[in-house]
Amino acid sequence: MMALRIAIIGAGRIAELGHLPGFAQAGAQVVALCAQSNPNLKAMAERFGVERCYYDWRALLADGGFDAVSICTPPTLHREMVVASLEQGYHVLVEKPMAVSIAECDDMIAAADRTNRLLMIAHNQRFRAQHIAAKQILSSGRLGQVRRVHAVFAHGGPERWSPTGQWYFDSASSGFGVMIDLGYHKIDLLRWLLGQEIADIQAMTATFEKPTALDDTAAALMQFEGGTLGTVQVSWAHHPDVIDSVTIDCEKGSIAVPSSFTEPVRVVEQAEAGERIETSIICHTVNGQGWFGAAGAFVTAINDGLPSPVPGTEGKATLDAVLQAYANHHRKNEAHGQAIS
Repeated sequence: MMALRIAIIGAGRIAELGHLPGFAQAGAQVVALCAQSNPNLKAMAERFGVERCYYDWRALLADGGFDAVSICTPPTLHREMVVASLEQGYHVLVEKPMAVSIAECDDMIAAADRTNRLLMIAHNQRFRAQHIAAKQILSSGRLGQVRRVHAVFAHGGPERWSPTGQWYFDSASSGFGVMIDLGYHKIDLLRWLLGQEIADIQAMTATFEKPTALDDTAAALMQFEGGTLGTVQVSWAHHPDVIDSVTIDCEKGSIAVPSSFTEPVRVVEQAEAGERIETSIICHTVNGQGWFGAAGAFVTAINDGLPSPVPGTEGKATLDAVLQAYANHHRKNEAHGQAIS
């Protein structure tokens, strides 16, 4: 079988660390790379053996010569690029968040249905080996009902790992702040782990240090349709380390997923006789973030004619929860301001 040919639109840090090496590991060939203003575009293309470079994504789509498009641009650009790529016959992998409005999500989903092309949202945390292990335990039912979940994702800010990360602080590019960036990751992860939708979500936000009017720190409280209570804490203003963890408290025990990709998942459970059993699950992986897993799942789905591993409806559901959190927070602040006045 000829290797799947892929074009990447957006040559920032996520393309460099996740998509380019991830597609290579999956046996696909990246044949074109596009960036509007990245001065390192040609050097990056040369490093990864990409033959064609573009500064205009429309010209890239028009020239063709590939089977699929991977979109790694700021979220306010996703809708137009995704719909255009699908309508020109290409399968699409698009970075999260899928979009910045439900209407944009609907446009993208409709385009995928209309063209019969595969649309996948890059929810990479679903492909992190430790999260897969945790889901397998929950799915087995051995811990009983899931009662409480708590997820944290916090670091020093997107500009710390991405040279072009300043766009995150601009609402015209990002749409919103840290809740739609890191919060989206964890809200989606909890939806996937539990297999439950969110019935209610409330949030509080703050801006402590970043040069933006958007939130750089946020916390959310949610109740899932199955009754599980959840909390999510996210921040771009956390120092000095990175926290990326999940704890799950169940009827008969608990699961702890650590921040470090090299540390084991810890499971504590109560046996029928009442004794405490602790298990450590070591997860071997070459890419702890799950980026390679997401890229590989996209390639496999196309090659084998499988459904999208993360369809647009999943991206829409997660975005809907995030937007509800923002909306409820704003309504609360408005009501509080009216009460004071």
